[in-house]
Amino acid sequence: MQSNSTHPTTPSPTSGTNHRKGRFLRTLTYIAVFCIIFLLGVFTSVYFGIGRRRGSSGKLEQIFSLIDRFYVDSVNLDSLEEQSIPYVLSQLDPHSVYLNAELNRQETEGLEGSFAGIGVQFNTLLDTVVVVRVIEGGPSERAGLQPGDRILRADTTSLVRDSISSDDVMKVLKGPEDTVVRLLIQRGKKTFESSVVRGLVPVTTIDAAYMIQLHVLYVRLNKWGAQTPLEFQQAYAEHASQGVERILIDLRDNGGGYLQAATSLVSEFLGAGDLLVYNQGAHYPREDFKSPRDGRLRKLPITVLVNENSASASEIFAGAIQDLDRALIVGRRTFGKGLVQVPFDLPDSSVVRLTVARYYTPSGRSIQKSYAKGLEAYIEDIEDRYLHGELFSADSISKPDTTKYYTRMGRVVYGGGGITPDIFVPRDSTGINSYYLRLLRSGTIQRFAFSYADMNRSRLTSFASPKALSDYLWSIGDQLVYSYASYAQGQGVPQRPGMLQESLSILKRDLVALVADMLGGERNLYYRIRNERDPEVQRALQCLTTNEWKPTKSR
Repeated sequence: MQSNSTHPTTPSPTSGTNHRKGRFLRTLTYIAVFCIIFLLGVFTSVYFGIGRRRGSSGKLEQIFSLIDRFYVDSVNLDSLEEQSIPYVLSQLDPHSVYLNAELNRQETEGLEGSFAGIGVQFNTLLDTVVVVRVIEGGPSERAGLQPGDRILRADTTSLVRDSISSDDVMKVLKGPEDTVVRLLIQRGKKTFESSVVRGLVPVTTIDAAYMIQLHVLYVRLNKWGAQTPLEFQQAYAEHASQGVERILIDLRDNGGGYLQAATSLVSEFLGAGDLLVYNQGAHYPREDFKSPRDGRLRKLPITVLVNENSASASEIFAGAIQDLDRALIVGRRTFGKGLVQVPFDLPDSSVVRLTVARYYTPSGRSIQKSYAKGLEAYIEDIEDRYLHGELFSADSISKPDTTKYYTRMGRVVYGGGGITPDIFVPRDSTGINSYYLRLLRSGTIQRFAFSYADMNRSRLTSFASPKALSDYLWSIGDQLVYSYASYAQGQGVPQRPGMLQESLSILKRDLVALVADMLGGERNLYYRIRNERDPEVQRALQCLTTNEWKPTKSR
């Protein structure tokens, strides 16, 4: 099963004053944490036998022993250890991390491509668990569950509560493969029991794949998992009969995943022997990744869409495409994560993901942004770009590293802070004002969209096609917005009539897409609707469907 994650809308910036106050207070907190647990944190590496300094005197072991034997109160040393490890790793770089056993399991499931469960996407916005989408071919589909079903009970655990988290639900719905969970289901006015045999549930890394224009396949990837290359090939094969002649690959907000997934897929667009990326570190000899053969899609025109949240493996993909002049990168400067982590498993199934190398694009550039000013500044880099105006003007794009690198055709590119696109597309700020941002922060837009879809499910699911549904929702879009504004006011967000009018078009786009998605019908419908009025997608399409898609020396 999957929780119903909210689709991304425009994130809200923090005001300059609050931003600085928050930064100051968080800095004081870090100082306090440092004073209290730094020595204990460093001890962790000694305790596990990892990376002990030559000549270490064993003082840290003595400190832990003294605390255990003489401290005024009882102390859980295991808990201190768990708190200390993340802080110690944060002193190295922003991406060396510790994951406890549960977090490690969750992240591995998301990247490996499957887990054992009942196969539904659910929503906890109401006081019951509501099925939003039944995963095709999964256990719940075989058991006859439908979108809109309420899950009232799983075995002996009641799921009807004023407040219930997705984690609470997943704990009772997930379980070993081939085990049975007995569900109490409410469908309309009817209540019945259904036994579902848990099975493998696919975790797809493709959010959408459809023909966005005649002969143009649009594919949006949400992460890079073990099955991503295969999923992409399947998506291409499913649409090949519709005459795929060009591909738009959307990597916006894709924070990365497995390096091998990115190199495997990018090689499909390149020639045999092409250098894709290489890694190197102080204790990690250079390792080259090259295309093993001529890619099957190497002659197909493509364009890659990125933004400031495209990171890691997404930057490997975009960097190779750009450096080898295979296609144009469209959008905004990417995140700037060029560090390679290797997992080191610990005895309790937790893991340390330690940075062991930097990766370099084919032209030799590292695109890792600086973290010399500390973790706080590193995390707030995207917000600083916003405040600096970089997300809205190409002239404001900074070049942290002014060293010139050259693509295969001799074009100049830069490293040191992400992949700078060949074609800049500003973030769409039309209709974004303080009222709109407050609505987003309140979470009311998701709750309203779900409630509206749920109350009108019979009518909205009666349309003959997804397009008919979309056309209907657009036709009542203004009414949806006004109803939502009244709903939000009842939830504590006072109406601002003037600002509401300014935000009318963007709120309509958000609501129409969300309502359609909450019905649990066609998987691509959310992105079909949003992409129709997404200036970044439209600019990338314009680039792709003209001769502009091909890099030239003069660009």
